[in-house]
Amino acid sequence: MSDKPAHILEIPESLGRDVDKAREGKLKNALPVEAFLSEGALAEAERNTQALPVHQEDLIPISPAEAASRTTFNGEGMPGLPKLRRVIPAPFSRDRVDLTRHGRTWQTCRADEVAAGDMVVDVGRVVSAEPVIRYETVAGIPDVATGMSVVIKGAGGNELVLQPGDSVRAFRPAG
Repeated sequence: MSDKPAHILEIPESLGRDVDKAREGKLKNALPVEAFLSEGALAEAERNTQALPVHQEDLIPISPAEAASRTTFNGEGMPGLPKLRRVIPAPFSRDRVDLTRHGRTWQTCRADEVAAGDMVVDVGRVVSAEPVIRYETVAGIPDVATGMSVVIKGAGGNELVLQPGDSVRAFRPAG
């Protein structure tokens, strides 16, 4: 595909020389190109090859490197092969994932420090970790707080009941 606009008709040099010779009358036993085209086709070709005005505001500057990489097709040989790129263009690229530094690590923490979004062994991804206070009647006095536990609920429906100070292995943000 040529870099030239669609309205410019590209003719190889050899054909151009032959047309010039035919117009000068130096080409023997040859018919001019106009003999093979109708009047309508000639008028259409002339309309298509007329130069259109170029406006400065329509021009976009390019870098010297881009200008060097753009080659025009001369019609004599095959155009160059596509060039490999080391960088994927923006619409097709995605963020890099580094498995050694992804911001989460396995940590030992207390049960009351577990938060939603952490991964806990035997529970999976934590949906909620709520402290629950146990109330009992002691010596005739109702609703006395006698203990506390932490209920860790997972996305799969698993639950784990622990004391607040119990240690738990959790996959959570580092730091």
